[in-house]
Amino acid sequence: MPPHADWICLAAAGADGITPTVRSTYDAAVKYARLDIVALDGTTFIARKDDPGKCPGEGWQLMSVRGKPGIKGLRGERGQHGAKGDPGAAAPTILAWKIDRVNYLVTPIMSDASEVPAIEMRGLFEQFHDERG
Repeated sequence: MPPHADWICLAAAGADGITPTVRSTYDAAVKYARLDIVALDGTTFIARKDDPGKCPGEGWQLMSVRGKPGIKGLRGERGQHGAKGDPGAAAPTILAWKIDRVNYLVTPIMSDASEVPAIEMRGLFEQFHDERG
């Protein structure tokens, strides 16, 4: 039970309390303040003071350490492959082109009669014309 040497007061009535701040992975280029918490190589540290210096170090308190790997479990049975499915339908191919010379559009005519959007060609012809001079 407090008060005791193993206990310290973090906040008292009438005094401003300070809450720890979880930061990201430790970065030597970042300025840290008292009670900032950082991660480093599977461990966490909390800053003992403002500008605690390099982590780990005297300005940091170790909070937790990555545990050791557990023992390897038993290997499960190998699953079985299912039966091979039937081949799918052949992909449609282009049989011909429908050309709209007035609007500079070409539309592929597909072997399965599917609708395919027209392709705008005006910009391509304009570029060709400009480059030919």
